[in-house]
Amino acid sequence: MRVSCSQCGAEHTVLESDFYLRCSYCDATILVNPPESTPVIVAPGATPEEASRLFPPGSVSSVELRYFPYLEVEEGSSLRPCFSQPWSELDGYSPPAGDRRIFDRSLTEPEQLIPFDREMEESGGKIVYHPLLILMLKLEGYGEGVLVDGVSGRLLGESPLAQRRQTSAMTYSGLFLRVLAGGLAASIPVFIVMKLLGADGPLSFLVSLIMAALVGRLVMTGLERKETVE
Repeated sequence: MRVSCSQCGAEHTVLESDFYLRCSYCDATILVNPPESTPVIVAPGATPEEASRLFPPGSVSSVELRYFPYLEVEEGSSLRPCFSQPWSELDGYSPPAGDRRIFDRSLTEPEQLIPFDREMEESGGKIVYHPLLILMLKLEGYGEGVLVDGVSGRLLGESPLAQRRQTSAMTYSGLFLRVLAGGLAASIPVFIVMKLLGADGPLSFLVSLIMAALVGRLVMTGLERKETVE
């Protein structure tokens, strides 16, 4: 489908799901085949700054506001997702109620609206655009996006930073056990040999501790080199 900009006359190819877009030539906004029932937009209650404070300082690289379309079949009924965005955090999610406003160009930018599924819209009802904040987190070597509800300010799903902390804790626990096992394995034979040679108990124990510490350090060095290579 092709439409012309009412301001500069430039032609644009649009998708069936598009109804509000921006002219790439003159920057004007264009309405194309709007939904049968005038959509409503839920006003955001949480700011990007508030959403960023859910994470450690410096861990958020960007925050973008997006409006996701939901279908309200009847007044006051539960909202059904009317989009095909691949966000697993939104599976089964029911957005909270908020301050609804009749759609107006002054309320949002075309880039902020997620396209809606017209086949679902044909079943009847009203399109309700719910605000969600997309935050990009800076992780080691890559970035990952998370969703924060734009009304409640609540994080959807589990934070990848929390998952990494849990993984690190498990890694260090395993490292401690391996170092402990290596140190004990080396200290016991040394203690026995020292006793056979007639060394007194305190001396044997001291030498065993020194040997355990040396072996433990060697084990840690080897593991650190292995992690560096990986």
